[in-house]
Amino acid sequence: MPISTLVSLMPETDVTLRPTMGHHAHAAFLSILRESNPEIAEAVHAPAAQKSFTVSPLIAAAKKRGNLLHIRAGTECKLRFTFLDDALFQHFGKVFLTLVMPPIRLGKAVFQVRQMVSYATEERSWSKSETYAELIQSAKTDTRMSFRFYSPTAFRRLTPRGQKTRSDVYVDLVRCYQSWINKWNAFAPMKIDKNEILAFVTEHGQVTSVNTKSRALNFGKHTEVGWVGTCAYVFYPEDSFDENLLRAANCLADFAFYCGTGYKTTMGMGQTRRVD
Repeated sequence: MPISTLVSLMPETDVTLRPTMGHHAHAAFLSILRESNPEIAEAVHAPAAQKSFTVSPLIAAAKKRGNLLHIRAGTECKLRFTFLDDALFQHFGKVFLTLVMPPIRLGKAVFQVRQMVSYATEERSWSKSETYAELIQSAKTDTRMSFRFYSPTAFRRLTPRGQKTRSDVYVDLVRCYQSWINKWNAFAPMKIDKNEILAFVTEHGQVTSVNTKSRALNFGKHTEVGWVGTCAYVFYPEDSFDENLLRAANCLADFAFYCGTGYKTTMGMGQTRRVD
C-alpha cells in the first residue's frame, strides 16, 4: 500500500542549517527506522535498483540569511516520508506507537519528534494512503494532466562511453513515466506492461507547457542540480488510442505522489504531485 506520512519536528533552541537537507533527512529516516529494527534499517540502506521509500527536504518556516536558514525554537517543522510497501511502514510506524522517540539530528541541528500523521486532512493534504487496487480503480481517463515538482528533479544516465553518469535537468515525459512505472512494477502486486505504456506515452503524449527553473541541492561533498516548477501535457488524438492505456497513464500520474520522480528520491529530490 502506498503511504505518505508527515513527521512533525520541533527545535528546542534556535538552529541554523543549510537550506538543502535531503541527505540529513535520509539519515534521520534511517535513525527512526533503526530504533524499531536495526536489521531492516541496514537492509534499506543497502544498494538496490528500486527503493521502497522517499524522503522530502525539511519543510519549515525559516528566515534565509546568506546561504543558511535560521529556524526559531518552537517552530513546527516537517519531514515527509512515503512508503511503497506495508512492511517497511509498519517497522517505521512502530516507533511512534510503542517507543519514546529520542531527538534526531539534521546536520548539527537537534529536533524533538512530536508526531507522525499518515491520514489526509484539509490541513495535511500531503499525508494519506491508498491501496494499489484503489489507485487502479480510481484512475480517470483524463487526456490533460499537470504536475508540480516541489524539490529538484533530475534523471541520471551514463555518458555515451558508459564511464560516468550525468544528470539531465529538463522535463522528459517518457522518462517521467519510466521512473513511475519502474517503481510501480517493483512494488505493486498487479503489474502494468512497461513497453506498452512507454510506447503509448511516446506516441500520444505531448508536453504543452513548462514553467520550471534550476535549483541545486547541497549534499555536503557534492551538489546536485534539478528542476522545480510545473509542466502540463496532453494525450491525443483521443479517437485513436486504447482507453485502458490512458487509464494506466492516469494511474501512474496519481502514483507519482508516492514514488516521486527521477534520481535520489530517497534524499529529498523529485517530490512530485499531480495538480489541477
